[in-house]
Amino acid sequence: MNTSIYLDNSATTQVRPEVVEAMVPYLGKIWGNPSSIHQFGRQAAEALSSARQQVAQLLNCLPEEIYFSPCGTYSNNTAIVGRARYVEANRLGRHMITSAIEHPAVLGPARHLEAQGWDVTYLPVSSQGIVNPEDLRRSISSNTSIISIMWANNEIGTVQPVAQLAQVANAAGVYFHTDAVQCVGKLPLDMTAVPASSLSLSGHKFHAPKGIGVLYVRQGVNLMPLVWGGGQEQGLFPGTEALPNIVGIGLAAQLATQELDGNMSSLRQMQQVFLDELLSVPGVRLTGAQDIEHRLPGHVSLSIEGGDGEALVLKADLKGICISAGSACHKGVKSPSHIISAIGLPARDALGTVRISAGRFNTTVECQRAARSLASILSNLNSNTPKACPSLS
Repeated sequence: MNTSIYLDNSATTQVRPEVVEAMVPYLGKIWGNPSSIHQFGRQAAEALSSARQQVAQLLNCLPEEIYFSPCGTYSNNTAIVGRARYVEANRLGRHMITSAIEHPAVLGPARHLEAQGWDVTYLPVSSQGIVNPEDLRRSISSNTSIISIMWANNEIGTVQPVAQLAQVANAAGVYFHTDAVQCVGKLPLDMTAVPASSLSLSGHKFHAPKGIGVLYVRQGVNLMPLVWGGGQEQGLFPGTEALPNIVGIGLAAQLATQELDGNMSSLRQMQQVFLDELLSVPGVRLTGAQDIEHRLPGHVSLSIEGGDGEALVLKADLKGICISAGSACHKGVKSPSHIISAIGLPARDALGTVRISAGRFNTTVECQRAARSLASILSNLNSNTPKACPSLS
């Protein structure tokens, strides 16, 4: 019997049994191509349409505004580079604004555009990782064509004032994209209340399988594809649809919509368990938003003074607790993430960062057990842990 406690749901989530069950027929007896007009194709097309409606209900938008993609990274790239291709084709201004704490799936396209001659502004964030809407307003110029700011940060859990940011962009007539990959099942995502031009989701972050994402594109907004082929997904993501995965993300979206209030409440309770237990340990501090209402439910990010995040992750793993670190190892040299650097964490603490992210399959009782175990590890953690990458051999 596996007694491990998985607390790395911001990295990936377990596929729900109901989702697996719904997918199975489309891996076997229902194998038609949705583009075919015979009975097998029509059956597949009906499943595709149903999934699109389920995701649209999650976002409170039109089904025709939902596009299925290979993953969240592909959605982000298409939202940014696909919009840039439209901008260039129409000789519009080549200026993009993003934040210093975006996921690499946004920073990568931004740097690509820089290499193509675009001007990119990387907005600073506060010590809690929040973008100031006034900073965004001041950064917009007559050349600004793209703004991309994530809804909630994967590492420090900070939730941005995305409605305000989108309104600033909308008032200036500028396309606004948001990476909402971390949000499903944790925050309401209502596209009638947030005037974003586009939004990205990734199935494996909310109990759907890996290998399927969503790009919401508001009706009337123009993007150009990054690859060419057939006319699937209105030509934006050409290629025969991964129907089993699409069925999976559709049901996962429906369940997330139905269970949102209960899931948020449960995640808040588990989040508070970790905050109460771990912040009482000397040398431990919360990173990201200090107000729990401005954090993702279930998400706790910590820095340990003089500590080693990866060493803590390995110690926790030996106790059967799965969490993640905020530092990265490259060729034997450990360095803090760009997010930790952007919020200005002191150097002595920057390498000692960890993330705990509860999910719907966790319980308050096991979180209490995990919190006590982690508190014990933190209390005894040797601040002189070597900073070279630990060997996993």
